[in-house]
Amino acid sequence: MYLNCHSYHSLRYGTIPLNELVQQAKISGLTSVALTDINTVTGIYDFTKQCKEVDIKPIVGVEFRQNNRLLFIGLAKNQKGIGEMCRLLTHHNLSKTYLPEVAPVFENVFVIYPTANMPNELRNFEYIGIRPEEVIKLFKTEWKPIIQKAVILQPVTFRSQKEFNLHRILRAIDNNTLLSKLTEEDICKTSEILTSPEELLKKYSEYPEILKNTEFLIEECNFEFEFKTPR
Repeated sequence: MYLNCHSYHSLRYGTIPLNELVQQAKISGLTSVALTDINTVTGIYDFTKQCKEVDIKPIVGVEFRQNNRLLFIGLAKNQKGIGEMCRLLTHHNLSKTYLPEVAPVFENVFVIYPTANMPNELRNFEYIGIRPEEVIKLFKTEWKPIIQKAVILQPVTFRSQKEFNLHRILRAIDNNTLLSKLTEEDICKTSEILTSPEELLKKYSEYPEILKNTEFLIEECNFEFEFKTPR
């Protein structure tokens, strides 16, 4: 159910080593977990290998951000999906242009938008991520249509107060500012930790559509890589 985890490959943002993220997922009883580092896929191969070793299904993707603003999260359906996202990032880096507010037409990628960047219409591969603290908003009439295309969005960025403090230091470095000058938008939320799946699912218990959509993405994402073949 965790579709948005960061490792320390999310430069100047994430704090968790890949092997420790995988071990925490195992201890927490997860059977699948997604690595979506910010604007990079550098950690996905080690992550995939380590997940396989402890019988966890690895899901890999990218969290697309522009100037620390979350635009959308991409989850690869397969290896071709990684290629699609890498080509988008490469074009952005080489042309020195902004990433698009709305994802391009991906054929092998699922896209999850935060509620702060919801497009007017969703294509069949696009979903809206609902964070636990946003569930209460679903009672409002204007939010009802969103439920049919919503998934669980529980980001993971740190594990302890010490790591949260490290995250704040990294964000200050990235913004070239003092810790005291950081705003809420500059740092992650204090809720971005990995808990038991039972505890997370309980928060969405009144919305079976969201649970079903989340399970669908987990089932449909199957990234495989042959590590024994020299490349």
